Amino acid sequence: MTAAARSIRGGLLTVGEGSEAAAEAVQARLQETLPGFFLQESRHVTGPRYLVEEILRRWCDEAELDLLVTVGGTGPAPGPSSQEVTPEATLAVLERLLPGLPEQMRAVAQEEDPRALLDRSVAGIRGRTVVLNLPGDPALAPLFLAGILEVLPPLVAALQPSPAPSPQPSGGKRTRGLDPQEFAAFRRRQAQQRPSQDVPPGAEGN
Repeated sequence: MTAAARSIRGGLLTVGEGSEAAAEAVQARLQETLPGFFLQESRHVTGPRYLVEEILRRWCDEAELDLLVTVGGTGPAPGPSSQEVTPEATLAVLERLLPGLPEQMRAVAQEEDPRALLDRSVAGIRGRTVVLNLPGDPALAPLFLAGILEVLPPLVAALQPSPAPSPQPSGGKRTRGLDPQEFAAFRRRQAQQRPSQDVPPGAEGN
């Protein structure tokens, strides 16, 4: 199945007060423009950072979402503040970073709204799930998303397990990622079958 055709199991986590309108805009944009996207998980939280971390871990590890988008909690705030902590909560659960995504989002959005440069969104991978922060501003969030929408389907597809390779006929092109032991066993079976298959028509009666 191609990256554009496969289904994408999504989660939308709205963080903090005042982010609801942005979350609605993001959900509509994902469902309208991202092929195969369907919303499997959705929640709005206003609690502490550890609650955000807990939901992110559960949706990645238990729900096994393909794409998890957070909306809100990414603005500037004083160091000791308990507000705007979505990037910190996200970094605590990520296993690999995707720094190019937030860089591109800010670069695209700042052309229309310079406030984009103040956003602290991060993106990365946990397990096979892409985790993406978006700002809670209803004007900024769609701009951020538009900057990276086209790379999301191939990115999600790249993290999924490859289908089991099917044996190729002798002399055919070898399937990428074919297990060497499986290929050797296939060649042995072909060698055993070849004598009976190579007998010319009518030769059995000679």
